[in-house]
Amino acid sequence: MPMNSRKRTAHLAGTAARVVVTFLAGAIALYAISYLILREKVIPPNLLASFRARPWGIYPHALFGGIALASGAVQFWRNLPFSHPSLHRALGKVYVVAAIITGTAGLYMSFFAHGGAVTRLGFGFLAVFVLTATSIAYQMIRQRDIAAHRRWMLRSFALIFAAVTLRIELPILIAIFRAFDPAYAIVSWLCWVPNLAAAEIYIWLRTADYRVVALTTTHT
Repeated sequence: MPMNSRKRTAHLAGTAARVVVTFLAGAIALYAISYLILREKVIPPNLLASFRARPWGIYPHALFGGIALASGAVQFWRNLPFSHPSLHRALGKVYVVAAIITGTAGLYMSFFAHGGAVTRLGFGFLAVFVLTATSIAYQMIRQRDIAAHRRWMLRSFALIFAAVTLRIELPILIAIFRAFDPAYAIVSWLCWVPNLAAAEIYIWLRTADYRVVALTTTHT
């Protein structure tokens, strides 16, 4: 395939992926924020007792998780940092604050997660990694290391996107196991580990592409 055709195909695939991610993130962000309005009507029955006992944990987690999802999805549109740098910086600050708050609330809620140690560890590690990746991304942009900032922001958003993958995977797992508890235990890991792995593969491929370009430029 000619180079121009490959670039065009890659561009179209990237645009399609951004559209899908933005749509799903926006939909789940609205669903998460609806927790504040509909409250117990949208909470799964198996989780109701835990959420009802800790409203100060679940409602900030849902609200700021929704904000992080929505603001984060917009940040990955390719031209935004260059065409609207002020908006990019403002949304970035909103994302960092929202991700830190939702990660902190999520870490607190993980100690009481339904399903025992496996579920608590799954959601606990997710929260820790969200806090870590987001904090490092913020530090990198403060140090003007834009490449590292982008890598860590991608990791952070891949973890935040667990809110989307959880809601896709959980009904499927419940249908497979015909029970909520084993499905919830599995999804506490499945909702974020593949996301993070996909982000790492993407980062590795991008880094490999840059090395090839650098070598080609050097030898021509």
